[in-house]
Amino acid sequence: MVEALKRVGETARLSAILIGTVVGAGFVSGAELVRFFPTENFLPCAFLAALLIFLGFALLFYCGKKYGGFEGTLCRVFKNFAPAVRWIVLAASLMTSAGMLAGLDSVMLEGFGVPKSVPLLSLGVLIAVYFLSEKGTAAIGWVNLCLVPAILVFVASLAFRRVDFSYAFYPAREPFAAVCLVIAYAGMNVFLAAPVVCDLGAKYGGGTVAAAGASLVIGACIVIILANIFAAGANAIGADMPLLAVMGAQSVMGKIFAIVSAFGIVTTLFSSWYPLHARAKRCRHARSARVLLCAAAFLLSRFGLKNIVGFAYPLLGLCGILFLGACALKCFFPKKNSPMHSAKGRERM
Repeated sequence: MVEALKRVGETARLSAILIGTVVGAGFVSGAELVRFFPTENFLPCAFLAALLIFLGFALLFYCGKKYGGFEGTLCRVFKNFAPAVRWIVLAASLMTSAGMLAGLDSVMLEGFGVPKSVPLLSLGVLIAVYFLSEKGTAAIGWVNLCLVPAILVFVASLAFRRVDFSYAFYPAREPFAAVCLVIAYAGMNVFLAAPVVCDLGAKYGGGTVAAAGASLVIGACIVIILANIFAAGANAIGADMPLLAVMGAQSVMGKIFAIVSAFGIVTTLFSSWYPLHARAKRCRHARSARVLLCAAAFLLSRFGLKNIVGFAYPLLGLCGILFLGACALKCFFPKKNSPMHSAKGRERM
């Protein structure tokens, strides 16, 4: 009985981590969702996104378990290209971290009227991330376990609003284009979570149940958030934080939303910062490297959430598709003359 409860608790914590890696500033606010999902008949696209995210998470857990974490996955999958891929991952993590900090500034501006020139919340959270990151994946797990339930309760409450699942404020996208954007969206989110998920796979083994639960929750949240934004019309769709425009910045729900958005941003920021912190620790002057990374993330955040989402996220989606494709090929179609295959053959003999 005790062992079973322990496994349930571990699965819940892993699911919370996976949800937290996705449910960040662009997700909770709807800023990234309205760019990747069509306004008409978006329900099948949300289901497809959830399925692809599940498959991506399951693949990363498998790679982490098989190759000994993220660094092992890079070395075994990309071999001589591993250093280049590592730098791409670090650049993506830095850009995402900057996006989360920009999201905190947007929350303070639109939710509480604090101008972006006074980034008190983003600086405070960045300082907390700097120190708490020393705890590694354990810190990410506890932060997500504390904050993710509040996010999910808020999003679930939006399901009771009267909404539909197909709106035509903009011309409908071609089915092929819509599917490509959904694939890019799923690839982007799984790619950004890769360092954390691979290391979790090495630490805990298979995480298929956690990945399935997290993907179902993420898919449901996509449906609920998009339905509310699209029901509000073009003004909400074009806003810097679309869901806040739906709630009304000065309303009670608007204030609650601002707090919940901050929760979502913090969970994703911890996951995005994880590979940067891990890399900085290996530098000769680790503390100086961490300070420089913090400064770089903060300066990049000055470009604003909407600009970062619009420019960087499509590129991250392409990187994610290529990264996951390479991992899948290595795991399921290994070359027969590879060193690992030869070693297994010698063991059988």
